[in-house]
Amino acid sequence: MSSKRHVPNWKEVDLPVLEAALSTGRIKELTRDEMPGWTRSVPAVSAAWLYYEGGSPLDSTGSLSTEDFHARIDIERQYPVSPRLRYDHYLFVKMADDRVFQLGPDKDVEYGHHHEVRPDWLDRYRSG
Repeated sequence: MSSKRHVPNWKEVDLPVLEAALSTGRIKELTRDEMPGWTRSVPAVSAAWLYYEGGSPLDSTGSLSTEDFHARIDIERQYPVSPRLRYDHYLFVKMADDRVFQLGPDKDVEYGHHHEVRPDWLDRYRSG
C-alpha cells in the first residue's frame, strides 16, 4: 500500500492587484483588468472579489501551504442554463521575489457553489 501524500498544485500567475495597498480583511471587487490573466480568456467569468489576508511574502516555494496565504479570490461564472451562477475560490501566495502562486479552483465555497441568483450580500459588489 502506497502512502502518497496529496501535495497541492500551486501554479505561478500574474496578479498585479496584490501590489496595491489593501486593508486586511476587506473585500475588494475586481475589474476585468485586475482579475488573474487566465480569467480574461474564460467568457463565462462575470465577476470576482478579492479577500486580502495580508502577511509577509514567503522566501521559498517550499513554504507554500493552504494555511498561509495572502489573498483569496472568489470567481463568479455565469451560464444561460441552470445553475446560472457558479462560484469557485482560489488562494494566492506572494513570494519575496514578487512571484505570485495560485491554488484552485476550490468548489467548496462557504456560501455554495451553485446559485440561480447572486447571494444578496454579494450583490452589493460589482466587477467591471
